[in-house]
Amino acid sequence: MDLLQAISAALAPHGLNLIGTATVAAYETLMPPQYHVASLLPQAKTLVVIGNGGGGFWAGFRAYCHARPGYLQERAHPLDDYTVETIENALALCLQQSGAVYRYLYPFRFCTEPVSFMHLARAAGLAGPSILGVVIHPEYGPWLALRAALLIDQDLYAPPTAPGFDPCPTCRERACMAACPASAVSAEKGWDIPACVRHRLRLPGDCTNHCHARYDCVYGRAHRYPPDELQYHQQRSFTEMRKYFEEH
Repeated sequence: MDLLQAISAALAPHGLNLIGTATVAAYETLMPPQYHVASLLPQAKTLVVIGNGGGGFWAGFRAYCHARPGYLQERAHPLDDYTVETIENALALCLQQSGAVYRYLYPFRFCTEPVSFMHLARAAGLAGPSILGVVIHPEYGPWLALRAALLIDQDLYAPPTAPGFDPCPTCRERACMAACPASAVSAEKGWDIPACVRHRLRLPGDCTNHCHARYDCVYGRAHRYPPDELQYHQQRSFTEMRKYFEEH
């Protein structure tokens, strides 16, 4: 078993079922210098993108919280903490045995490690852009999350699962646009964040349980997140969106 196979096998039981790779050069050609990663680990050759499609990762998080009463309430960012613990514990042995030099990157550490995971997914051929403001996958639709990346000094390659995938311009149904009560999703502008936030501030109960536009996307409907996950993300994203909107 090679290293990438070992990484995939170690992560799969935790619902982390999407693994992609991109060379450092391939990612950096998409990004301005302030988002480059070479300085974070000069000997790095590859970025291994780690994500989940569907609700498997959340199921593990839910079980983890149930076994630890108070975990959700006591931590500011419980899912982020669980992500770090789960991924780094799962990969500790195989990375140690490989002798590789590596560094973990996480989307929630953007302030200190400004890596664009959306562009990283594109460079890895793991997912494509959407007018919803999230990446989209041929099988899982918008029901995926990019949890981490492994910057590593090895040449690793995973065949892309969604090379060039960009379904929104040719989508005929466009159910997402019809479903948005704020009319904040359009083919021309994509996701209109100010319009979205204004609507949610005016009618706070309207989009509490889930994003209507994302929920009605024609891709990946069989893999929609469970209700408790939808609500968790929706409420936390709104808190961050409102904070950003008020500051800017």
